Amino acid sequence: MLERFDEELARLADEYRLDTYPNQIEVITTEQMMDAYASVGMPVGYHHWSFGKQFLSVEQAYKRGQMGLAYELVINSNPCIAYLMEENTLMMQVLVIAHACYGHNSFFKGN
Repeated sequence: MLERFDEELARLADEYRLDTYPNQIEVITTEQMMDAYASVGMPVGYHHWSFGKQFLSVEQAYKRGQMGLAYELVINSNPCIAYLMEENTLMMQVLVIAHACYGHNSFFKGN
């Protein structure tokens, strides 16, 4: 389903002459998003005890309702990697793809 929306968004981005890198869209769980927060958003990297400490801090704050999580996390690279929260509604996923995969992507490719 998301692929069809992404195709239409790609068509619109092309129509508006947005210059973007290819997109890699990943739908992730809440726990994976909290892990991404704790590891500074990088999908791979070194292991350090402080990341586990940060994960527990984020998890506890989230479960207590003291913080929310982002709708997406974007790594501005080639390809542009966008992590979308699986809890987002379909409409929110489409808006996030437009915002992150085309808006952020075009901005960072051009700057």
